[in-house]
Parts: sequence; structure tokens; C-alpha cells
Amino acid sequence: MKNSFSILLLLVFSACQSTLIKNDRYMISPTTTELGSIGQSKSVLNLQNDFDARTLPKLENKIRVSVEPIPFNKRLNKIYTTKAKFNQNQSKVTYIDSLPSKPELVKIQLLDVTGFVKELNADYNADAFKLLNDTQNLEIISSIALYLSADEIAKIRLADTYYLTNYQDTKYALSLYKLGKKIETIDLNSGTVIGYRLSHFCWGATERGKWYIADMTEGRSRCKGNTESRISEKKKSKSLYRM
Repeated sequence: MKNSFSILLLLVFSACQSTLIKNDRYMISPTTTELGSIGQSKSVLNLQNDFDARTLPKLENKIRVSVEPIPFNKRLNKIYTTKAKFNQNQSKVTYIDSLPSKPELVKIQLLDVTGFVKELNADYNADAFKLLNDTQNLEIISSIALYLSADEIAKIRLADTYYLTNYQDTKYALSLYKLGKKIETIDLNSGTVIGYRLSHFCWGATERGKWYIADMTEGRSRCKGNTESRISEKKKSKSLYRM
């Protein structure tokens, strides 16, 4: 019975593996995904996107993000309704295409990539860095499309700056600021994720051959400059030879 339910779930979502949200293509998954989580993207039975989260880095500094409310359309409403069939706790949304006032979701994207990369290279994220160094094929969820309550979206509209921050040690929250002062904190796990976008890591090496995370680039974009998508043992050996 459990296997039949899983197959049904995959077949339902296979019809909508991705969707465009404000000109950006987001992958759709029935599983919960978190902004900033690091893991491996995969396709179950070649039918459905999935993301196997491996770690959530510690943030000792707040990371700037962009936040944009976006009204539902027929496609987004269909995806949200499909997810609701398998989540009894999901908030109900009333969508009527003919009415001008529509429910909204928010698109949240990592903006301060440099700041996030610094966090990954910091000593307090040694375990996450080792995982990335040893695995070489992990990616990060760099943007999510998330349904939040109307009250939470109203709070977002009152703010002028947004940050991703640690919340209760092992989770992230969206911290809202107005004129440089914190006015609210929103638990991102309180919403329903519609879709996500991935970025991969770019590596750089010091003159002594020590590798570090130099950048993150979204989608299929290539690493820029002297950075590489994977650690090159040949380059590492060459750097050590110079010593």
C-alpha cells in the first residue's frame, strides 16, 4: 500500500517537474526543501525532482537575501493544490482567476553570495566544508518560492531589508529590517515551498595549494575566472611543487 502511494505521488508530480516564476525556472518537488541547505539533486525513477539534504551550514553572520511577493496564477495554484493532497497540514488557498485580488507566494533568493561563502570557509563550518571537499558533487538551494500567510506577507511588505539568519541553532529564519532595525522574524518552515533553484560551488586554490570555496553560481552557469567546479589534483600537485 505504501509503495502504491509513493508511485501515485511521483506520477502526479511528474506532470509538473518545473515551472517559470518571474522568468526563473524553479524545480518542483513533493519533499520539503530549505533555503541554504546543501545536498544532492536527483530524479526518482526519472519522473520527479528530489533533493537529498545533507547539511545546513551554521550562520554566525546574517546573510542578505532578496524577497519578492508574487501573485498566484493558474499554474502555481495547480501545483499548490497538488501538494495539498499529500499534506493535511498545508494551509488552504482560495484562488479565483477572474478576481483581481489573488493569493501570493514569495520568492526568496540568496543575495550576499560572498557573505555565505565566507561562512562556509569559516572554522565553525569545518564539517560542512569537509563534506563539500570530500564529495565534490553537492549543490545548494539558493532560491525558493514559498507560500506564507497573508499576515506574514504583510509584515514582509513593511520591511525594507531582509536577511537569512540562524534560528534555534539548526534552522534558518527570515529576519526583517526597517531603517536598519530588526522588526520581525519569520520561521521559513511555517510556509509551504512551491519550488527551488540550485547553485553549485566554485573552488579556488592559494599559492600553497590549499583549496577553498571561492564562489557559487546558479544553474548551469560555469565557474568564472580562475575558479573551478571541482578540485583539481593536478593543479594541487603543481602548487605544492612550487613550494
